[in-house]
Amino acid sequence: MDNLRKVLKFEFVNIITRRSFLMSVILVPLIPALILLLFGVLNDDQTQTIGQIFSSEVANPLPIGVVDQSGIVEDYPAWLTNGALVKIADEETARQRTAANQLEGFFVIAPDYLESGMVTYIKPEINMITEIVQQGALDDLISYNLMGSDQELYLHYVNPVSYTYEYLDPETADTRDQESFEFFVTPYAIMMLFYVMLIASSSFMINAVGKDKENKTIEVLLTSASPIDLFLGKLLGYGMSSLLQMIAWGGALVLIMNLGGNAVPLLEGLQLPTQVLVLGLPYFILGFFLYGSLMAGVGAMAPNMREGNQSSFILTLPLIFLMLMINQLIGQPNSFFTVFLSIFPWTSPVVMMARAAMVSVPVWQLALSLVVLIATVYLLIRGVSNLFSSQTLLSGDKFKLKTFFKTIFVGR
Repeated sequence: MDNLRKVLKFEFVNIITRRSFLMSVILVPLIPALILLLFGVLNDDQTQTIGQIFSSEVANPLPIGVVDQSGIVEDYPAWLTNGALVKIADEETARQRTAANQLEGFFVIAPDYLESGMVTYIKPEINMITEIVQQGALDDLISYNLMGSDQELYLHYVNPVSYTYEYLDPETADTRDQESFEFFVTPYAIMMLFYVMLIASSSFMINAVGKDKENKTIEVLLTSASPIDLFLGKLLGYGMSSLLQMIAWGGALVLIMNLGGNAVPLLEGLQLPTQVLVLGLPYFILGFFLYGSLMAGVGAMAPNMREGNQSSFILTLPLIFLMLMINQLIGQPNSFFTVFLSIFPWTSPVVMMARAAMVSVPVWQLALSLVVLIATVYLLIRGVSNLFSSQTLLSGDKFKLKTFFKTIFVGR
């Protein structure tokens, strides 16, 4: 036990005092915080945002002229145009009035509009941000006139059906607003955070063991500590440092979501559900122990770091698969496929956290997921300890995937 404590302390202190670790813990949260602070200062300084530019352009009191060479547009009802579109006799008059700052610009409807659909928009300055809105106003006016200026028919055309929605089971249904910005952003940010942290932190275990094997340090270590003490000490040491990094990054994410709306209106209203805050640490710790143990086993068995890093790709395939299926997982958080992945131990640390950010996960699913994950971690740690023997650590045999899994799950 004393040797285990010494290995743990050495690995933990060695990691947290590295310049690269300190920079990742400090700079990764600091950079987005500084960017948000800059945006906040600019907004406080009354600098125009894109939204303000958009609003001022749309709210421009100058009307837009319509030169109809096709003879289609005859009526300009005030309830539809609000005075924003006015009839102009010809293009020359429209140009003169625009130059005299009486019009913001003007549309020219081609004589063969019914065949070509061509309309030319002429104005002093083109602003692509507002063109869609202004062109939409002309689309509505043309549609109204093509319907014989029948207001009731036009209103039925633009609003053909009024839908109401009811859920078969409101307690388990996905009641999120799928048009909102946070519908995709919050679970995506959670998935990416856990994916990156699990991949990065667990991959350190290969280097921790493989580097000692390559430079022959492992031979010295085995003279004073047992292989199992080396394994558990490195696993706990790297686990504690990774947890520290996760707390720093997760805390930064919480602050950005909760306070970012003051600087960037697009982030307003974003927040992490309580489920995510409560479950985040246990799922990350268990996820690290699962993948970290496997990576340590690869490092113990591979003859060198290069071969170990190449072989580790196979172990991370479940996490890579999740990134390929991210849209489906976020779009259907309560589907059988998503629920299964939130219980399956190799994917549950990422998927369950994403689900917790989207819906209220049933208690029985949380309990089952944690029980399965804890049992799997326990069995893996016991199995990987079979690889930490002097015979394996000191051998230079080529890494074999079949032997790797056989040793873990069956033993020697």
